[in-house]
Amino acid sequence: MTMIGLPQMFRSLATAGAITIAAIGSPSSATAADLVKLKMAEVVRSQFYIPMYVALGKGFVKEQGLDVELVTTNGGDRAGALVLSGQADFGLAGPEVPIYIYNGESADKPYIFCALTATDGLFLVSREKIENFKWSMIDGKKIMGWRPGSTPELYLEYVLKKNGVNPDTIKSIVTNIGPAARDGAWIAGAGDFAIFNEPNFTKLEQAGKAHLVASIGKEVGRADYTLFFAKKSWLEKNPGLAQKWTNAIAKAQAWVKTASADDIAEVIAPYFPSLSKDDNIAVVNRYRTVGVPIWATSTMPDKDGLAKAQDIMVEGGVLTADKKVPFDKLVIPTFAEKALASQ
Repeated sequence: MTMIGLPQMFRSLATAGAITIAAIGSPSSATAADLVKLKMAEVVRSQFYIPMYVALGKGFVKEQGLDVELVTTNGGDRAGALVLSGQADFGLAGPEVPIYIYNGESADKPYIFCALTATDGLFLVSREKIENFKWSMIDGKKIMGWRPGSTPELYLEYVLKKNGVNPDTIKSIVTNIGPAARDGAWIAGAGDFAIFNEPNFTKLEQAGKAHLVASIGKEVGRADYTLFFAKKSWLEKNPGLAQKWTNAIAKAQAWVKTASADDIAEVIAPYFPSLSKDDNIAVVNRYRTVGVPIWATSTMPDKDGLAKAQDIMVEGGVLTADKKVPFDKLVIPTFAEKALASQ
């Protein structure tokens, strides 16, 4: 894989139909006139981000005086582009996005201010059911991956290398199928193995089209995967707003720790209208039984987790070792510290 520069990553904003905007109501005693309206660019819509949807659906965000509109960009590059251009106040994407921007030409550097997920939430699946899976079974097979330079693709390649999969098989991973087209491509016969996030995997599994092979997150371990970030100028101008959002996420993380799968499924239902409550329950239980924490249990980005994420980027050929960004130049920890102190 070749080094991916900023111009390639952010050469265009989303094309028509590629971005979805959602403004979903949630219970709150505050009136609409009292709320500060913000726009947040989420990389995809997935139960992988359950604590965020809980913060919105339980009214924790509105309790903080915020009315946050979600823009689903279907790509970390697009989320970064919206933040850079000022079309979104802040974004949710993998750490590679603020790292690419930091190493680019923009003078207004991005900062991560709140953690959401602790590792990869995607699953490696097979077309045919495999009873006793061995990583050598992937050798010589076609794998449907993700966009080059993205966290899903980088973490997939890291896991395949870690488990001794043939280098030629890794080099031949299919990476040119966009997120919106992946389900259809898989159903049409593209690939013997693939990575899918939720709710896509559950839908394919229920249709008998995909079978679980492995959790990428379990194989990787702690490596911060999706975080909230904003431009330095926005954070300097709006520290109170960033704090309020972080407070709401912290409250949601605490709630998710003890809530039943049934209660979580009910809260997130408006964000996944095509899924039944039972579908959402199944996804929650799948994430909870992966074997490692998928959701971050704290709003504080993990220093070692971000270091590992950058090591994976270096190994994946999209970052040189001298371009690693130090934690204190990538993260502003004060928002998470204050949110945790208030719990």
